[in-house]
Amino acid sequence: MIPLRGPLKRLLPLLFALAMGSVAVALMRQYLAQQRLALERERRRLMAQYQAPIEVVVASQDLPEGLTLDPSHLTIAEVPERFVQPYAVRRPGDVLGLVTLVSIAEGEQVLLNKVRRPEAVPKDATLSNLTPRGKRAVTIGVDAITGVGGFVQPGDTVDILWTIQLPQPGQEGQVVTLTLFQDVLVLAVGPETVGRVRQRAEGSQEGYTVTLALTPQETSFLLFAREQGRIQLSLRSRSDSGPVAVAPANINTLMETVLGVSGSSPKPPRQVEIYKGLKRDVVQLPEGG
Repeated sequence: MIPLRGPLKRLLPLLFALAMGSVAVALMRQYLAQQRLALERERRRLMAQYQAPIEVVVASQDLPEGLTLDPSHLTIAEVPERFVQPYAVRRPGDVLGLVTLVSIAEGEQVLLNKVRRPEAVPKDATLSNLTPRGKRAVTIGVDAITGVGGFVQPGDTVDILWTIQLPQPGQEGQVVTLTLFQDVLVLAVGPETVGRVRQRAEGSQEGYTVTLALTPQETSFLLFAREQGRIQLSLRSRSDSGPVAVAPANINTLMETVLGVSGSSPKPPRQVEIYKGLKRDVVQLPEGG
C-alpha cells in the first residue's frame, strides 16, 4: 500500500465531504419526491369526494325552536358525501309543516331528529313552561288591523304601539302614538302556542287574542294603556333584535319629519284690557312685550 503524500492527503477529507453531501442531497430529493407523491394522492382522493356532492336541505335563515317549517325556511345545498350528516333531509317536502325541536342556524343541515310532528307536543308544554323566567303571560284582543292582518304567529316578536288623545284643558286633546314596548315575544295566538297546529286561517278578519310575554311592570302599563286608548301590534323581522329609538308621533312631529314644516299652531296675540271709566279698550301687546 502506497502512503498518501503531499496535496493528495490534504484533499482526501474534502473529497469525502463532497461524496457525503451528494448522498444527502440525493436522499433529500428522494424524500421530497415521495412526499409530493403522497400529497398528490391525497389531493386526488379529496377532489374525488368533492366532485360527487349530494343535495341536502339546509336552513335558509336562523330558525328558532318551535317554528312550523314552510318553504321560505328551507333551501337546497350541495354537500360532499362524507360531510352529509345522519338523518339529513334530501327533499324539503319531507319536513314541511313539521316543528323545530331546537334552534337551527342558517346554512345548517335540517335533520329529522331535530323536527317533530305538530301533534307530538310534549305533555308538559303548557303556557307556563313557554313563558320566559321573569316574564308574565298577558292576553289582549286584536283584529285584522291591530294584529298585523292575522299573520302574527307564536314565537314571533312584535312592538306594541299605543294611540291616545291627550287631554288639554279648554280644547280638544291632541292625538299621539307612542311605542310602548319593543321586541316582545308572542307566546300564543288564540289557543295556538309554539309547536301546535294553527287553528286560525292566515289573514283572518275576525277578532282573536294574542298572548304576550312582559315583565310585571310592563303588564300593568299595557293593561292601563288598553283601557285608555288603542293598542296596535307591529310585527318585527326575525333578523332584527333590540330596541330602536322611535319618537312619539303627533301632528307636530309628522309635519316636521315628513313635510319639513312646523306643525305647531301660531300663538294667539297677547292682549290687555284697559278701562277708562265705563269705557273698555283692548290693547294688543307687541311680541316679547
